[in-house]
This record gives sequence, C-alpha cells and structure tokens, in this order.
Amino acid sequence: MKWMNLPDEYCNDNSKFLILPIEYEGTLTYGKGASKGPEEIIKASQHLDYYEDQFENEPFVKGIKLLDAIKPKNEEEMLQKTSETVEKHKDKFIIGLGGDHSVTIGIINGLEKDNDFSVIVLDAHNDFSDSWNNSKNNHACVSKRISNKHDLAIIGVRSQDIEEHKEIKNSDNIHQISAYDLTLEKIKEILPKLKERVYISIDVDVFDPSFIRNTGTPEPGGLDWNIIIDILKLIFKEKEVIGADIVEFAPKENFRAEAYSLARLAYKIMSLNLI
Repeated sequence: MKWMNLPDEYCNDNSKFLILPIEYEGTLTYGKGASKGPEEIIKASQHLDYYEDQFENEPFVKGIKLLDAIKPKNEEEMLQKTSETVEKHKDKFIIGLGGDHSVTIGIINGLEKDNDFSVIVLDAHNDFSDSWNNSKNNHACVSKRISNKHDLAIIGVRSQDIEEHKEIKNSDNIHQISAYDLTLEKIKEILPKLKERVYISIDVDVFDPSFIRNTGTPEPGGLDWNIIIDILKLIFKEKEVIGADIVEFAPKENFRAEAYSLARLAYKIMSLNLI
C-alpha cells in the first residue's frame, strides 16, 4: 500500500515527506481502536485529489513515502522503535499517524537529537497527568512528559482535572487556550513565547464530535474543520514546523468520511509546508 497510491517515482528515498504509521494503543481511559487508525487513514488517502486547491500546490510532486508501520508489542518497544525511526529520517518532514497519543512521545524523542524546538498540541484534554494506569508515558500524560524538555502550547482544551489546571496556570513554559476562549488573536499572543521551530501534534478529539466521532475520548464543544485549518495556517506562517502527527482516530462505525478527512488534513499539512 502507498500513500495516495502514488507512482513509484513519487514515493522513494528522495521523497520530502514521510508518513509513519504507529499502530499502538496502550491502556486507554475510555474507547478503544486507535491502533486501527493509521491503516484506515492511509486507505482513504488513495482517494485524494493530487491538487491541493486551497493552497494552490501539489505536495505529491515533492514525494511522499509511506514507511513500514510500527507494530509494537508494548509501550517500551513503541517508544524505542518510533524514536529510532524518526531519528534515522530526521532530515525529512515526518507526519506520524497514531495510534494513541503516547506515540507523540516517541516521535519527539527521535527529533530531540541536535534539535531545539517547542511543541504545539491541539487537543480536547491537556493530558497533564504525571502517571496514569502505572505509566508515565500513557496517552493521558503526553503533555506532562513533553513539558519537561520543551515549551508547550495546548490549544482546544475543554476537559481537565483541577490539579492539572493549577499546575499549568502556574507554569512559565506551558500556554493553554481553552476551546470556549479560543481566538486566532490569542494564539498570536502565545506564538512569540515559543521557539522558532515547532512540532505540531493533533489529537483528533480536538474536533467536535459532530465531525469526528470515532475517537477514544470524544468531548463536546470542539473545533470545526475551518478553524483548525486557520490555526495551522497561522502556525506555519509564524513558525518553522519540523513535523506533525495525527493521533487517536479509532475507526469503528461509519468512519470512512472521517478517515478521508484526516487523510486530507495530513495532505494540507504537507501543502502548508511548501508555502
């Protein structure tokens, strides 16, 4: 299988963009199925048009290679294999497809070598638990782990624990914007507080459940497609984006339109990288 079913000349070792499927889900807090997300997004990509109409370019011309899926048996293996794969290809623009949100930790570990960057997370939850289900790398702990080494912005939050809220509010290197308070102006205010280079992680539950239902922990009051694209446009305009991921898609029922939309989201990220 190839991303967009591209001809061989557009999916080889010279490709600018790499798609990394990470078929992993650990001990989840609610719904299951995120390990099946990457495959369905990749299948849906085969129906995308090559021309990115909104940004008037064709990312496939630069090459899009689909890497072998990482299918780990446990958390430790996921982190190790993901980190090693990303470090091996860190000269490329990698889009990771999860899997639960913990895969982001593995990707960032691989990018950290000789890299100084901040992280922007789009998520309904701030994922700031110190530990969950006896794991410090659980999907509920992602932002907490990232913040140990990186300045962090969390956008779209609408569900959190009071202790998480207090810790983030008193932190100097973590900036949170709730979904119900979100404006592009507020995002513009926090972007200068981040490094010039940023990594973007998109938990699909940042979208409203009316758009993305197939995710482990859906939360009402989410963002719509156009505001997410506007946020990405702003980030790419103001910062150098070094990579991205799309996680927590858990295909179970009537998911084809959602899988296609997330394939389109990945392609738009590539398109924005070329502007």
